[in-house]
Amino acid sequence: MPADPIRVAVVGCGRIAEAHLAAIAAQPDHMVLVAVVDPDPARATTVAVERGAAHAFTTLAEALALDAVEAVILCTPNDCHASQTLQALEAGKHVLVEKPMAENAADAAAMANAAVAAGRVLAIGHTFRHGAAVRHLQDHRADFGTLRAIEVSQCVFWDGPQAPWWATRAPEQGLILSLFAPHALDFVQLVMGDDPLRVHVEAARHQDGWRGEDEAMILLAYPGRRIASLHLSYNQPQIVDRKTLFFDRGVLRIEDGEYLYWNDVLLVEPDAGTIGDPRSMGGRDLSGYFRTQLLEFAAAVRGRPHRSPLHDEGLRLIALIDRVRASARANAAAMIDGPFRGS
Repeated sequence: MPADPIRVAVVGCGRIAEAHLAAIAAQPDHMVLVAVVDPDPARATTVAVERGAAHAFTTLAEALALDAVEAVILCTPNDCHASQTLQALEAGKHVLVEKPMAENAADAAAMANAAVAAGRVLAIGHTFRHGAAVRHLQDHRADFGTLRAIEVSQCVFWDGPQAPWWATRAPEQGLILSLFAPHALDFVQLVMGDDPLRVHVEAARHQDGWRGEDEAMILLAYPGRRIASLHLSYNQPQIVDRKTLFFDRGVLRIEDGEYLYWNDVLLVEPDAGTIGDPRSMGGRDLSGYFRTQLLEFAAAVRGRPHRSPLHDEGLRLIALIDRVRASARANAAAMIDGPFRGS
C-alpha cells in the first residue's frame, strides 16, 4: 500500500460527484478528501461533513489556495471544464476532469498545453475504460487478429434533463453527442488507435425537454479499410450496451459492459452482484469502475505505471467530437422533416 495518498478536492457536488466521493472514501490509502467545492454553501457544507472533509468552499480558488490540496476532481458542467482545469493547472494542481474534457478542440488544446507546461497530470474521466472486459481486450488484442469493423449500440432512457443545464444547451453544442457519445467514441478510438479519415452523422430529437439531439447514428472510416458504426439513444425503454468487434479470426462481443465473448465463448464475466437487471437504469454497479479510475489517477500523479487517459488522448477525442457535431448539424433531421414540434 502506498504511504502517500493523494490529497484531493472534489469540485461540484452534483449527481456524478457522489460516485467519486464514494470511491475516495473506499480507498483511504490511495486518496484523501481534503475539501469540497460547490456554489451552494449549504450543499458544500453538508457533503464535507458527510465525507469527513476539513474544508467546504463555494469557489475553486479557495480550494486551490490550500497547500494541502494536490489534485482536484472536476465534477462540474461541461462548459466549466476548460476554465477550471486551466485555473487548477496554473495553481500547480493535478486534475481529473469528468468527460468530456472540453466543449471543443480549441479549449482541449489549451488544457493539454497547460498540463505540459505545468508538468502536471491532466486525466480524463472515461470511467468505462476501467473494467475487466475492456482491459482483457487491450491486453490480448494480438490474439484476435486483424480488426475490420466495430459496431457499438449504447441506448438508455432519460425522461428529460438529468441536470438543469442539459435543457439550455444550444443544438450546436450537442446533447447526446456531447454528453453520451464520448463513452462510445472513446472506446472506438482506444481500439482503433488512430483517427478516422471520414465522419458521417445523422441525428434527431424526439423529446421536447431539451433543445439538442437525443438520437444519433455515427459512421466512421479509418485507415486500413476499417469501419465503425455507433447508435446512441436517450429514448430506449430498455438499456442496450453492446460492442461488437469483427476480426479476421472471429467476433468479439462485450455485452452490458461486463461480459466478453470470443466467438460466443465467454472469456470475462463480472463479479457476483455487479449486474442486477442490465436492462434498467441502476441495474449495474459501477462503483468498481470509479475506484479503479482513482487508483489509476493516483498512480499517474505519483509517476507510476497507469492506464489513465491523459490530455493527449482527451484532445484527440474532443477533436473527433467537433467533427461529429459538425456532421450532425449538416444532416439535422429538421432539414428533412421540418422543425421539431414535440409529441
